[in-house]
Amino acid sequence: MMWKNGELFASVPMPKAEGRPLIVSHPAADLNYINSWSIMVENSEPFILFCDELGPRYPDDLPFIEDSLRHEYFSRIANPLTGGRAYRNPGLGYQNMLVHRQKDAVEGMLDLPLVDILYVDWLEPFSQGSGPSSFSEIMPKLARNVRDGGLIILDRKHADVVPSWFAYSNLLLSTSNDVCIEHIGRGEWLIPSVDLPHTGDIIAEVFRVSNNLEQTGVEDFLASLMMERRLTAEQLMKIKYKLPARWPGHPDRDDWMERYMDYLDNPEIGEPYLPCPPHSSWTIDEYSTWVQSLIDNPSQLRPIKRIERTFDFGIKVTLVNGDMKDHLDWLLWNDASVITRSRLMSDFLSKCCWLQNRAVNLQPEWERPLITNLRWSEPNSTSNLTAKLLDLAKSPVAATIVHGEATLEQLKTELKNYEGDVEHLIIFYKDEFDYSD
Repeated sequence: MMWKNGELFASVPMPKAEGRPLIVSHPAADLNYINSWSIMVENSEPFILFCDELGPRYPDDLPFIEDSLRHEYFSRIANPLTGGRAYRNPGLGYQNMLVHRQKDAVEGMLDLPLVDILYVDWLEPFSQGSGPSSFSEIMPKLARNVRDGGLIILDRKHADVVPSWFAYSNLLLSTSNDVCIEHIGRGEWLIPSVDLPHTGDIIAEVFRVSNNLEQTGVEDFLASLMMERRLTAEQLMKIKYKLPARWPGHPDRDDWMERYMDYLDNPEIGEPYLPCPPHSSWTIDEYSTWVQSLIDNPSQLRPIKRIERTFDFGIKVTLVNGDMKDHLDWLLWNDASVITRSRLMSDFLSKCCWLQNRAVNLQPEWERPLITNLRWSEPNSTSNLTAKLLDLAKSPVAATIVHGEATLEQLKTELKNYEGDVEHLIIFYKDEFDYSD
C-alpha cells in the first residue's frame, strides 16, 4: 500500500515491461537485498534483481539463505557473462533472477542499461563530498540510471541515522534538467509472501523518474545474463524440455535425501548442513513455457555469431575463426567434449562449469599428462596429435583449439583412417593463415 498526503492507496504503481522481466538494481545491498527481493516478489511480475557490493552476501555461502522449513530458497544457476553469481527461486511461478557481483556499486551501475527500478538504502557510495551528503546532491545522479517512468525506492531504514538523505521536495529537477524526480508517496510492504529470515515490514519513499534518455541495450543485457537468450530458436527447441542441471558441488535432492536418511539412522553424524534443495532451479512447465516464449520472439535472442567452415574428412570437421571462450554456450548445447591444456581449461570452466562433465584436461595437476611429451604446435609438435586428442574425447563431439601444423592437409592425413567414436571435430583458431586452403 502507499500513502500520499494522508490518502491511502491499495498499492505502489510499479512500472511495466512488455515481453521481458523488470530490471531492478540494488547497489551496495549487503544482506538488505532480501528487502528489495521481497518487494519484487510481492509485485508478482517477472524481474531480475542486480546487486553490486564489495562484500557480497551470496545466498549459497554460510550462512545459507533458507526458508522456515530449511529448504533452499535461492538455487544457483549459470554465471552471467557480466561476472558474479546468479540465482533463482523455482517456486515463484514466473521468471526471476538474483545476480550478485563483487564490485563497487558506483562502477557497477555503468554496466547496466537504464533500469526500471532502483532500490537504495545506503547512499554513502554515491556521495562525493567529505561532509554529510544530501538528497538533492545524490538523487539526480542516481536518477540518470533509471528509465523514463521508472521508480526510485528509498528505504527508510536509515532515516534516523542520516536524515539529510530524506530531506526531499515533492519535485526535484537535475541541474541540467535532463531528469526530474517526483515524490509519489510513502510505500509500505508487509511482505506476507516471502518465507525468509531477515524479512519484515518495509517502509520506503517512492519517486517516479522522468528521463530524457532512452532505455536501450536491454535485450543485449538480458542475453549477457541468460545462456538461453544467446541461442537460436532452432537450438532452443533441443533444450525446451531439458531442465538445467544443478550447480556443480551443490547436492541434488536425491543426494540430500540420502544424507538425511543416514542422519536418521545415525543421529550422531548430525543433520545435513545444507538446506534441502529443490529438484531443479525450474519446474519443467515453467521452463518449457519460458523457452517457447523465446522461440516465439526471436528478436529477443542474441546468438553469438560464428565464422565457420565445415569439411568431411571421414568425420565432420568444423573450423571456427574465433576465441573458444566466446562460444562455450554453443559447445555445451552440442554436448561437446572440450580438450585443452590446463590454463585454458580453467578459464573455460570458470565461465561455463557444466562443460566439466565431458572436459579433458591434458595436464591434470596431480597426475601424469594424458599425452606424454606434449608439444602443441610447430615446430616439432607431437605427431598425430589430432588423432590422439580424439582418442581422449568423452562424447561424439570434440572441441579443441588450433594445433600441430594448422593445415587442412594435416587434418585430412590424420583423420583418413580414424575409426574412433568421435563424429564431429570442432577446432577454433584466430590466425587467418591457419587452415587456409
